Order: sequence, then C-alpha cells, then structure tokens
Amino acid sequence: MSTVELSIRGLPDWLIRVYFEEMGASVEAGDDGGEARMSADGWAVAWSSRRVALPGGTIGLTQFDLVFSGDAGAVEQAHELFLKKAQRGGG
Repeated sequence: MSTVELSIRGLPDWLIRVYFEEMGASVEAGDDGGEARMSADGWAVAWSSRRVALPGGTIGLTQFDLVFSGDAGAVEQAHELFLKKAQRGGG
C-alpha cells in the first residue's frame, strides 16, 4: 500500500470531482460531504478543505488536502494525471 499527499489551492471542489471522474473514479459510499472519497481500480483518494490566509493580508483561499492511496504504481499514475489536469486550471 502506497500513499501520496498533496495540498492544492485555486480549484473548486466540483472541478476536483470532475477531474477524478474523468480519471475513472467514483464516489465511495459514505461520502457525507465532510471528507470526500473517491476510488478507482487500484487507487483511492480522500480530501478535505480548509481556509488558509494569504501572507500580508486578510484575503484567504480554500486549500484542499488530498491523500492518494492504493497500489504504488496506480497511485503514482493517478497523482501525476491529476497534477496535469490541475495545472490547466479548468480552462
């Protein structure tokens, strides 16, 4: 079992879900809106969100803390594919 943690800002929750759906993941039973969980063949991902303040001001952003888990090869592949999707910022 392998795990990879990732923290991201600048993407809405709905888009994160769409990206994972495009990657073949589906919502796991018990996703109650607190911590989101999705899984696919060989890997799963769970994430939560929190507000973080930006340095030097009163503006904050939502940060998502993701944890990928599963077969090492599948986790690495899912992590890399998600990073590519996240870099394009929904455009």
